[in-house]
Amino acid sequence: MSKAGFSWILLMAWRDMRRAKRRLGLFALAVVSGVAALVAINSFRDNLESEMDRQSRSLLGADVEYDAKVPFNDEVNALIEKVPALDRAREVKFATMAYFPTMDDTRIVRAHAMEGGFPWYGKLDTVPEDLRVADSDEPVALLEESLMIQFDLEVGDPVKIGEQVFEVLGSVLRIPGEGSFTGSFAPRILIPMRFLEATGLAQYGSRLHYFEYQKFEESSAESSLAALKAVREELENLEVDVDTVADQRRQIGRTLEGMNSFLSMVGFVALLLGGVAIAGAVQVYLKGKTDAVATLRCVGASSSQATLIYCIQISVVGFVGCVAGAALGMSIQSFLPKLMESFLPLELQVEISWGSVFSSLLFGWLFTTLFAFLPLLPLRRITPLRAIRASVETGGSAWKDPAFLLVNAGLVGLAAFFTVTQTRTLGQAFGFFGGIVAAIILLASIGWLLRFVLKRMSLAGLPYVWRQGLANLHRPNNRTGMLVVTLGMGAFLIYTIYISEQSMLRQGELADDEGQPNVIMFDIQPDQLAGVNEIMEELEVESLHPAPIVTMRLQSLNGMTAEELKKDPNRKIERWAAQREYRSTYRDFLREDEELIAGSFTSNASLDSGEAIPISVEERIVEALKLELGDKIVWDVQGLPIETVVESIRKVDWREMKPNFFVVFPAGVLEAAPAFFVTAVHAENQETMVALQSRVVKRFPNVSAVNLTMLLETLGEIFDKISFVIRFMASFTIVTGLIALMASVITSRYQRARESALLRTIGASAKQIRGIMGVEYALIGVIAGLAGVALSLASGWAVTKYALKVELYIPWGVTIATVFVVAGMTWLTGMLNSLGIASESPMESIRSES
Repeated sequence: MSKAGFSWILLMAWRDMRRAKRRLGLFALAVVSGVAALVAINSFRDNLESEMDRQSRSLLGADVEYDAKVPFNDEVNALIEKVPALDRAREVKFATMAYFPTMDDTRIVRAHAMEGGFPWYGKLDTVPEDLRVADSDEPVALLEESLMIQFDLEVGDPVKIGEQVFEVLGSVLRIPGEGSFTGSFAPRILIPMRFLEATGLAQYGSRLHYFEYQKFEESSAESSLAALKAVREELENLEVDVDTVADQRRQIGRTLEGMNSFLSMVGFVALLLGGVAIAGAVQVYLKGKTDAVATLRCVGASSSQATLIYCIQISVVGFVGCVAGAALGMSIQSFLPKLMESFLPLELQVEISWGSVFSSLLFGWLFTTLFAFLPLLPLRRITPLRAIRASVETGGSAWKDPAFLLVNAGLVGLAAFFTVTQTRTLGQAFGFFGGIVAAIILLASIGWLLRFVLKRMSLAGLPYVWRQGLANLHRPNNRTGMLVVTLGMGAFLIYTIYISEQSMLRQGELADDEGQPNVIMFDIQPDQLAGVNEIMEELEVESLHPAPIVTMRLQSLNGMTAEELKKDPNRKIERWAAQREYRSTYRDFLREDEELIAGSFTSNASLDSGEAIPISVEERIVEALKLELGDKIVWDVQGLPIETVVESIRKVDWREMKPNFFVVFPAGVLEAAPAFFVTAVHAENQETMVALQSRVVKRFPNVSAVNLTMLLETLGEIFDKISFVIRFMASFTIVTGLIALMASVITSRYQRARESALLRTIGASAKQIRGIMGVEYALIGVIAGLAGVALSLASGWAVTKYALKVELYIPWGVTIATVFVVAGMTWLTGMLNSLGIASESPMESIRSES
């Protein structure tokens, strides 16, 4: 093509664009949200990875961490001694109740008993600065800032943990490797290790977690890591977890990667909807350009030249939209770290990641441009004869056009490549991409089916307005399919997030119901039961029957050890179920809130019978271990093997704020085993609840009396934070859906004006024409809302069952309201963008130009 010829093409593209700035401007807006989301999230991810590289050691605070649920024995210590280290430190973490005498109140906390120089890397952020308790000879404590605020504490105030009173030294803001989110349920208190025994909490039933840290010499770090590698397997066989700096970085990376991948996929969905919106809007836009293309062909322009005019238009407009989206994404990135700081284990510095900006911009531009090219390709088949005879067909099926197939292949390949790079695992990429494709296909099929049914349905008995409105849904050049897909996808994504969130929150809702337990007390020793009951009687609180707890581990299942079960490819069990410590109970009855779904419950048994003990197993463990009735399980009950048989399967409502158990033994088997007790009570008011907690903790410092109401409030605050981040990013999809709707309506305004003119010519009133458009938009909204919500219920079931492991909760009132909201939004947007069409005179409409 000559330089003059290309200049002419650019000139024609520019002149034509000036006449359609509003329509083309909406095309640009359709890609802004998606690109903005991608730029913000990918830049945030790059910043996070760069910061983790810079602060890799401070994520752990040491070069290696060893942790176990029991004190390190001589064998473990001997193995650790084989790893050369410059310095060592110890820490014991445990949940307990703290009593604040100045307020005469209590709160469950996470105590850190510390000894040594840990952390060596990173900073223990305190107020005042540079405070430490690890080597103190005095009983002092550093408290989480939230505790200082909640109980109005000052430096020098007392706090009692167990039987030991500590003096508040200051507050701790951040611990290396832990975000503020970590202390949301149980705020942290740091105390010297030498006072752990004085608390009286290092006894049976107390859930202590033991840690040891090592710092390597810089010059011999590699040899120390080699020595660690030689003993690591032995330590892990002794149930000691080993974490190095690299392990910690990978673990934190995996935790945050899921969040980043999800948010990136939200951005991708917004971009996908933008692409679909552009394709539909461009198709309508180009319908009004076919005569112009035919005229250009008549005056000597080739098909490629005529097509190139509009290719340049769409490419330029798409690029402008992507640049605007990138700019918006960079502004969002500036406050995204602040939004998510509660979940981050390190302080994140905001830096512009130009690589992420350019890659997101390039991907967005290529992706949306390919979508726009789909309706552009048929322009190549317009002949000069079209200018003379409008009935001339453009000819040929799109699926027989190699260029059309190539563009589609490019779209699929680009989308697949993007999902793989964002999720970084083929399984997740396939699941997400396959799910999105399936949803789009289903929604497109629903749109096609709606048109197919309406086209063949007899509408003779309906009022005139309804007949015309329904007929409009299958008229030539209608946007029914595209609108069902875009609006349906928006409703699908947002409502899936909503019902997943509500299902998680639902797990604790019943604690607020009248008569339900609102205080749970655990770690009650057998000789303390009478005293705890005495306090409850004095305060006249209702109590459930105390449940004994006996700790045990799975030794074998049908002759296979726990290690063999984890490695067996045929059984495919969930690893946690084989290696966890079970806290089981025994009783001779089933509670009213437990449902027997298989087998029969045995109330009494005896070890002297010589037969396997019949047990009742909860359905989640049945699924996790792939159990069946009659399976033989050998339990290691604190060194004593007990053979059992699965005789019944129970369904437990975990939303009940009562002690629930995976495994229930019959009475007469575990009574002699060391046990502690847990009980749930209901206090009528806040004063009684506070008095109960205070009296129990004062008399029995080892007993934890947890305020479930406060726990649920904390849980709600955490979910509010998570939900805000998710909804904020997911809102890009809704915005794109609205823009797609507006683009479709505005670009088809000319055609609607022509139809309105014809209706006015044959006698239709402006009121009837508005009614026809109202019926059309309302029905599209209802269909899209129903389809999107139905898909979200299906995906919500999958997410809650397989990912969140909770029972699906469907708020039917909100579900029905969502359908009406989508329908109302569609109707309102359509009617607002169609203002003036019904009132135009027939002659005015016929003379108007596109």
